[in-house]
Amino acid sequence: MRNSIGMLIGKSTRGRQPGAGALNGKAGSLCLAAVALAACLWMSPSRALATDESGYAGSSQCVQCHREIAEVQLESGHPLTLRRVRSLSRLMESVPLEFSDPRNQVAYRIERSPDREFALDLVAAKSGETDRMHLLWGMGAGRKGITFVGMTDAGAYGQSRVSWYQSTGGLDITTGLEDPVDNAYDALADWMSPPQREHCFACHTTRNADLPPERMDPASAGVHCERCHGPGQEHIQAMTQGEADAASTVVNPGRMPAIEQLYFCGACHGAPPGGNDLQALARFMVDKEVSRFPAQRLVLSRCYSESRDQLKCTTCHDPHESLVQTPASYDSKCLSCHGGDHAMASGCKVAASRCSSCHMPFEGGFMTHSEFADHWIRIVAEKKP
Repeated sequence: MRNSIGMLIGKSTRGRQPGAGALNGKAGSLCLAAVALAACLWMSPSRALATDESGYAGSSQCVQCHREIAEVQLESGHPLTLRRVRSLSRLMESVPLEFSDPRNQVAYRIERSPDREFALDLVAAKSGETDRMHLLWGMGAGRKGITFVGMTDAGAYGQSRVSWYQSTGGLDITTGLEDPVDNAYDALADWMSPPQREHCFACHTTRNADLPPERMDPASAGVHCERCHGPGQEHIQAMTQGEADAASTVVNPGRMPAIEQLYFCGACHGAPPGGNDLQALARFMVDKEVSRFPAQRLVLSRCYSESRDQLKCTTCHDPHESLVQTPASYDSKCLSCHGGDHAMASGCKVAASRCSSCHMPFEGGFMTHSEFADHWIRIVAEKKP
């Protein structure tokens, strides 16, 4: 997927086959999804176990024994990374939505679908020609926005060239899809090959990302327990039988060493370069767009390299919860190393609060209506007028 924001998946009334295409290098190889670390541990022998041949038990089984953490996770952004379009209440209430792309002279409109099988259609009009697709799924929690993808009657899938953005409550061009288009059909979406589609959905589903979108089970949509902890059937059976090492039958990313966790979370949030890839590190230092991908900038920080394996994703973020956006809420994390009698590093001489405001400033201008906290923790040079 080219956009970390998200997608809606649909079906076009025009029967054309997709071009293979290539993912846009600007924003294309990573889908913004995130890590849902919900522990699928103990369950009583009396409880029914719904499993399948792949070893997945379903998050509903984890909830039975880990209700408190599961309820928090279900209210976070991770489970919302893939939803049916009918459940996107703000979008449904806002239609019709219109947007004009003057560069390509295309008029876009999201409207109620005349086909009862679908909720909404995306319509593109260019040079007297009109084409449309029926929207099925929504990718993205909506904190920044939601993007759209379509499927033709002939089975072609593609990411829409317009997205809905939270900050404006309206449509605009999807980041990375600003290139010129020749006709209304091409104006609808950037058509994806099956591998591209699976790569995109892999970070927005708990399992079965390879299925055609119209066949995806809503229970697998979004990031749930087994997306990060692995299939839970073996673990539940081990706990039911009282095995001493039952905890080893699931993955616990929170206990991973820092670099291993960065790669694990980075699978969807941008993995750091491997080994001694100095060229990649040099590019990550000068390319502000990399700010979209926390792990790729975090590895540039002295805080990371000198933390003795203490600084990793879960040091500051609880992946069961929605992202905390109040700068002061991270102060205790910073001061755990930079304050007190046993400080691992010297304290700040300027302030003792709102640390991230100065040392992790927000960067924008490279993704439509969006900005990101720069995880390269450092003393940031003042911008010259």
